[in-house]
Amino acid sequence: MRYLYLFFVFANSEKFIKNINVNPCRNCIYYNPSSDIELSKCEKFGEKNIISNEIKYSYVEQCRNDELKCGKDGKYFEEDQYAHLKILQYKISNNIPIIISISIVVYSVINIFEIFLKYF
Repeated sequence: MRYLYLFFVFANSEKFIKNINVNPCRNCIYYNPSSDIELSKCEKFGEKNIISNEIKYSYVEQCRNDELKCGKDGKYFEEDQYAHLKILQYKISNNIPIIISISIVVYSVINIFEIFLKYF
């Protein structure tokens, strides 16, 4: 009986993932990443301040939840062939202080090691 139960569990183990065929915002040309995904912006939708000429873009999540904008299906999605580079550039530029700190530490360790080798 136990084996029959296991057979039915594995036979009916199809995955049901919602939105599996929907294009993700991070691959869109209008996507502007942020360190917090909930603060990422969509440069397709925004509002221009007529006094300061500043444009405030809508949050990605708001655009995907609003059917008048992109909606769940991403109707204004345009694929960005270089999306992975845009995200990498963003991550590097936001982590420059950490990268510089690590570089200084590595440089110091190498110098200490060279001094150590001179005496031994």
